[in-house]
Amino acid sequence: MGQRPSPLPANIDLSVLGKTMLEAAQTARIGVTVTLAEPTGARHVYVNEVAAEIMGCTVEELLATDPTTHVAPEDLARQREEHLKRSRGEGGQSSYEVLAMRKDGRRVPLEVAVTSVVIDGRPAVFAFVLDISERKAAEELRGRTEARFRELIESVPEPIGIIRDAHFSYANRAFVTVLGYPSAEELYRVPLTGLVHPDEASLITTRSRLIIEKQDPLPPQTYRARRHDGSTVLLEMSSVPFEHEGRPSLLTIARDVTMRTMLERQLVQSDRLAALGTMAAGVAHEINNPLAYMVLNLDWIARKLSEGALEPSSVQALVEVIREARGGADRVAAIVRELRSFSRADADTRDSVDLAAVVQSAIKMSMHELQRRATVKSTFAPVRPVWANEARLEQVVLNLLLNAAQAMPEMRFVTNEIRVCVRANDDGRAVLEVADNGEGIPPEVIPRIFDPFFTTKPPGVGTGLGLSICHGIVSSLGGRITVHSEPGEGTTFHVVLPTTDAQRVAGGAARSEPPEPNSGLPPVRSRVLVVDDEVTIANALRDLLGAEHDVVATTSAREALAVLDAQDEFDVLFCDLMMPGMSGIELYEKLRDDRPGLERRIVFMTGGAFTTRAAEFLARVDNRRIEKPFSLKLVEGIVREMGAATQ
Repeated sequence: MGQRPSPLPANIDLSVLGKTMLEAAQTARIGVTVTLAEPTGARHVYVNEVAAEIMGCTVEELLATDPTTHVAPEDLARQREEHLKRSRGEGGQSSYEVLAMRKDGRRVPLEVAVTSVVIDGRPAVFAFVLDISERKAAEELRGRTEARFRELIESVPEPIGIIRDAHFSYANRAFVTVLGYPSAEELYRVPLTGLVHPDEASLITTRSRLIIEKQDPLPPQTYRARRHDGSTVLLEMSSVPFEHEGRPSLLTIARDVTMRTMLERQLVQSDRLAALGTMAAGVAHEINNPLAYMVLNLDWIARKLSEGALEPSSVQALVEVIREARGGADRVAAIVRELRSFSRADADTRDSVDLAAVVQSAIKMSMHELQRRATVKSTFAPVRPVWANEARLEQVVLNLLLNAAQAMPEMRFVTNEIRVCVRANDDGRAVLEVADNGEGIPPEVIPRIFDPFFTTKPPGVGTGLGLSICHGIVSSLGGRITVHSEPGEGTTFHVVLPTTDAQRVAGGAARSEPPEPNSGLPPVRSRVLVVDDEVTIANALRDLLGAEHDVVATTSAREALAVLDAQDEFDVLFCDLMMPGMSGIELYEKLRDDRPGLERRIVFMTGGAFTTRAAEFLARVDNRRIEKPFSLKLVEGIVREMGAATQ
């Protein structure tokens, strides 16, 4: 049976201590002491049983000893200062932690809440004492756990960070390393929008806000992250909402997918080229037809011109034949333009894309293959644009069309049918359906239909990558692709894509249509420099423009520099982008350094065979560029517009 608290001196009023409060403290296992704060030293005048148990003593032992003898040496000076302050009547309520020494020598952390009181005219201290050993042990354990966890996070090879208020508040070593910063502290100073490509700044801001507001993670997103040295790395980032230090934050895990993306692009490009190989015969057919009558018409023109003077009727016939030849050339140019757009291994740039136009282009490109096997029926309902890479989206459509065609035997051509439908669903998303009435897909095969290298086609027919790549492209666009098939009834591929309200980038610099006439402006005789290693193109531009403008034609960039040394006043410079020796890019950089301002007057002529450097260069500069073949009307319009601007 425990000891009772010692009786109070007769001159101490029990009401001062509050009998009810003391009983409550006893029940709650809170120690209570009353200590006189005299200049000669402190002296306990009341100690409850709980306080005695905390110190491992009896009540009588605590009452008989100086309170400071139970304080650990490292806290003794602070405790004596506190006692001296109270003895002078200073201080009101306060709480602090102190390390106490039990009778058995064990050190006990205490939380002490004190208030100054006056007992019988003398200053005293009323204290609640709480043994916080368990709490301290838990805090130390949590601290050790957090330290081990932080050490673990720091050693993880994947970048992990905490984002709060549009900045990193924590980033592990891997994150600091992948972004190339000297230290985490320097990374923390950069806003989140400064760590990604400017085109993606609003995207990362919007996604971060949505994750925090909706408390729901979004699918991973790949960003072009900007490293400390200005270079770019592709980071696939996944974020989940959580509370950090009492504030809404994002726990973000990233993955460097630069190499993976390069490999994926190579696979996509290989699949494109495989599709082009499938269509090669059809493409040759489409090009050879207009080439045939172009050659025949040109032979007829040469024969008529060799006959000398022409009758008016013959002149009219000559004009008509020339018009037909020009039409054939336009057909060939259109086919080459579509093939070039499809086969180019461009970066994954995105824009507002008309899905119906992409589908129609894919049908035209594959028609020679399709029409040998089936009748194609298409329906197009109004649908909002999708945010996508046009060439990759066309690759999806083309793969689905070719799959549908190859799913049906040629001997059933009369009844074979491919149905293509573009429409909007109830959510306003764009839907593409490609269906065939072939043999269908066995149920056991459907779960593997989008697996890489899985194919049911005979050896040598297809790579087994087409549908896998389709799935990857559609998923990267935030959409989904599914398949429904019944044996003997055909197959339907169903693609759903998110739409956008963004306007298509006009791309004034890349415009290949003639600019609008400068109404109200008189014709201006401009100074034009042509730079093209194809002598026939350089000479043709010189001769065609020479009637109205002062034109100098050169066949190399170095020759152009020599002309500019002698005469640097040109209103327009038509320059081929890719040339042997010095390229159009190098000419641009030379003029920018030596004749600032003149490089802005360059109009780049491209044949479409872009290197990676050329594609990055064209994306960086805002110069106008035109694609070969181009019309005289286009060139004349550009000269008229730019010439008027420099006069």
